[in-house]
Amino acid sequence: MPLEVTTSLKKMLSLHKPIKLVQGATSSGKTYGIIPILYDRALETPNTLITVVAETIPSLKDGCVKIFKDFMYDEGRWRDDCWLGNPMQYTLPNRSKIQFKSFDSEGKAKASGKREILFINEANHVPFKIADALIIRTTKEVWLDFNADSEFWGHTEVLKSNDAELLKLTYLDNEAIPKGTLLKMLDRKAKAEEEEAKGERGYWWNWWRVYGLGEVGSLQGVVFNNWKQVKEIPQQAKLLGYGIDFGYTNDPTTCVAVYEMDNQYYYDEVLYSTGLTNQDIAVRLLPIIGGEIVYADSAEPKSIEELRREGMRIIGAEKGADSIMYGINKMQQDTFYVTEKSTNLVKELRNYTWLTDKEGRTVNKPVDAHNHLIDAIRYFLTSQNKYDGTY
Repeated sequence: MPLEVTTSLKKMLSLHKPIKLVQGATSSGKTYGIIPILYDRALETPNTLITVVAETIPSLKDGCVKIFKDFMYDEGRWRDDCWLGNPMQYTLPNRSKIQFKSFDSEGKAKASGKREILFINEANHVPFKIADALIIRTTKEVWLDFNADSEFWGHTEVLKSNDAELLKLTYLDNEAIPKGTLLKMLDRKAKAEEEEAKGERGYWWNWWRVYGLGEVGSLQGVVFNNWKQVKEIPQQAKLLGYGIDFGYTNDPTTCVAVYEMDNQYYYDEVLYSTGLTNQDIAVRLLPIIGGEIVYADSAEPKSIEELRREGMRIIGAEKGADSIMYGINKMQQDTFYVTEKSTNLVKELRNYTWLTDKEGRTVNKPVDAHNHLIDAIRYFLTSQNKYDGTY
């Protein structure tokens, strides 16, 4: 599909200061607009170096790299001989380069040298010292995009400069928004309006403020603060098994591998996909999990039985009236670790929050959202010691 010139794209093209902060709602077309702009910059001026940065390499591959490739293919501009996969870099015939990088330290950011143009995607997830080291070594133009779920260094540090300007975008600026996505947005808007009509400003009100209107919000009462990212599962870690949460049309089917080392858990996202039948799940997962034990949502006995017949050692998880809180408590007991490639799990952990009452006080019950991979983990943790060796 050729690039559609949306209101979002026009507004971004009208920015004129060297440092451009694009604060946008979800599906506002921020990244989908910035990537083509960067390509045009590379075409306009030979020998231009453009660096695209995200929090982690998996985040880059799932986000900016995919968007860049889709744009280039859709426009008929992609050339295989211009792409270098490791490190990820596209070299144009005029010797301009677009490189995709992630930095885990200020020192590595400094050592990367100078560039003409910098784009930091989801900038609120990149530490300020790393971002600042990159910005100061950029000679012409800086782009930052983000969902403002809370105030961060872009607001408190970068916008203080006379060289910086802020653009706010919403889904209404993106005429290319898919119909299904628009319907989901409007459903969330209705939930936010329902909360406000009750005199409440809870989860959905704040969600709509950030992801619908593109305003600075404050995610209140995040459930998990006791986790860290690691590049990969340590070699010494022991695989304990897997957890599965079933989905289909709207909710994804998810699977998480659970490891343990030094009495601490490590989680690795294995599957996150909608539209999978049970046979699809078996085809996708059996080559990965082999004969390891899998714990799944016991509310779907038919799915569990069908997967057993496909050869999976799958067991219905222990569930009860307090199983959600029991599982959350298990996850909160100690620091746990999540691999960088588990991008959907990272998003869930950052957005899984407690419900609030009409006074805005948190209650001891989580919002039923951003929890598909978390539920898969819960099923494993609440049942792993109850397996008696039989199905």
